[in-house]
Amino acid sequence: MIGSVHFQDRDPGTHWIKDDSLAIDSDGPLDSARTLTPNVVRVNGGYRLYYHGFGPGRPRSESSGYILSAFSEDAETWQKEEGVRIDAGGESAANCVWGPDVVSLSSGGYRMYFEGRTNQDDGRVKSVILSALSTDGLNWQQETGTRLTGEIVSYGAPRCIPIGSEGIHEKGGSRFRLYASASPFRQDRLKSDDSYTNCNIVSAFSEDGITFDLETGIRVVQDRDLESYSLYAPEVIQLGVGGYRMYYAGWMAAPEVPAGSPYHGRIFSALSADGIVWHKDPEICVDNGGKWDRAKASEPCVIDLPDGRFRMFYEACDYQGQWRIASATSIL
Repeated sequence: MIGSVHFQDRDPGTHWIKDDSLAIDSDGPLDSARTLTPNVVRVNGGYRLYYHGFGPGRPRSESSGYILSAFSEDAETWQKEEGVRIDAGGESAANCVWGPDVVSLSSGGYRMYFEGRTNQDDGRVKSVILSALSTDGLNWQQETGTRLTGEIVSYGAPRCIPIGSEGIHEKGGSRFRLYASASPFRQDRLKSDDSYTNCNIVSAFSEDGITFDLETGIRVVQDRDLESYSLYAPEVIQLGVGGYRMYYAGWMAAPEVPAGSPYHGRIFSALSADGIVWHKDPEICVDNGGKWDRAKASEPCVIDLPDGRFRMFYEACDYQGQWRIASATSIL
């Protein structure tokens, strides 16, 4: 059974040390071309990591990405699980699915929120938030309709917080706040004058986990040079000590690096008392520049470990454009 998600008794904080080993390498027939967007949840006997993969062994030639999974007893050594959890090709996801986020339901079973992408006839790419149901966490059936979509905005990288009637995190709660990346629906976001690209983090609220209403305003706004190309991929944790911690990715253009990786990506954080008004922390949580993430560290996901520390999983990109899932561990 998947345990409570997006909740920790205490704040994981902003200080992280990169782990020596990879969590998931891009070395299999389903993921050798791309290994992205980790989402880790506790299950009976250990942990399950859902992630986006793409490789020559894909079951459908039309698909450019799907959701896979791996299992670990200790959150250190991972074994990839056979098969594809969710493939592209469903409603509003003709070409690609990624960015999974799994929550347990009060009625039993699990719901996965994820990003679906469809290539438009004019060359643009449209992203929406979709969902799927599962009784065992392995076999998933996409639900009809979209959870969050816009006419001129693409939404992606969802994180859904189950809450109780008083707005407090509740395992299997029946009300939900969905955080998502919001970006202009256009082919190339990078402007010629290097100005900001209007990529922000927003939220939507739902009474049933299916119908979401976009909430007014922007939760985290793109306003720093280190995130001038993109600010996206929130990982939101409600804290038992009160308030919320968010980790998110920020990218900036870096034209001096090889053509395969023209951007630098880093992981930042923010705090909120109510989940609506957020204040950015000044420091970088996980910087690029390591063995696996020389170009980018992005798309964070945080779990707690039995020894009291926390582990952050994130997608890592080197200067050759190779993506893998790496991790970092908090300091006690």
